[in-house]
Amino acid sequence: MPWLALTLVPDASVSSLALLALLAGLLALDDVALAQTWFSQPLPAALLTGFFCGDPMTGLAIGLPLQLILVVNLPVGQSFTGDPAVAVVAAVGATVLSGQNLTRTLTSVSSVEFGFTGWMILAAGILSAAGHYIIQAERRAHVLWMLEGHKTLRDGNLDRMAGLQGRCLAVTFLRGGIFAIMFLLFLLRIWIPLFEILPERLNHALGLLPWLLPGLGLGTLIDRYGTKKGWIWVLGGIILALGLTRLGMGS
Repeated sequence: MPWLALTLVPDASVSSLALLALLAGLLALDDVALAQTWFSQPLPAALLTGFFCGDPMTGLAIGLPLQLILVVNLPVGQSFTGDPAVAVVAAVGATVLSGQNLTRTLTSVSSVEFGFTGWMILAAGILSAAGHYIIQAERRAHVLWMLEGHKTLRDGNLDRMAGLQGRCLAVTFLRGGIFAIMFLLFLLRIWIPLFEILPERLNHALGLLPWLLPGLGLGTLIDRYGTKKGWIWVLGGIILALGLTRLGMGS
């Protein structure tokens, strides 16, 4: 897949695409299968992707608004929807590989810059929603495979269960990596070039998106955890964002 991607995206190296695929695969496993560190949440996933691509501030610009609106979408059992980790890896990776720099959007009020940021946030949301159906299909396959584990109740062969679990983990990892590259190619070849021909009015509307999402996220946070805990998390996020912004401006 990285070699196919290289032919479609000449400016991207095999190593960068392979690294993004590896990161997406690990984050897909982290959602529910392995450590559950929550690095697969939108903001950590975006920052990791930006760090590996050499532009963590772009990761912050895309990941922070998504984290705010998905703050209660925790990867616990069946209680979460979408596939934000893979979508964020693709969105941040495609932004950096396309040569776009979103660092200035954190301190600028340019409608064009915010318009592109909103365009990529919208892409991440759409891809995350699409990924939900992919995850559901994968889990249905997992259920069918794990039904074979009933044989262990009769013969006590625990190696069978270990093999089935390994198969499920491998499929989850491959799903994350393969679809991250597929999403990334879609963004690089179709989504990002499409931004250049958008009407000016739509561009201005997209520029409002990064400003509106924090308010929606704040409402969701307070509705879930209450006013006191909600404001603590929001204040912590603002302090972190300001610190990272100053770090980016100083570099």
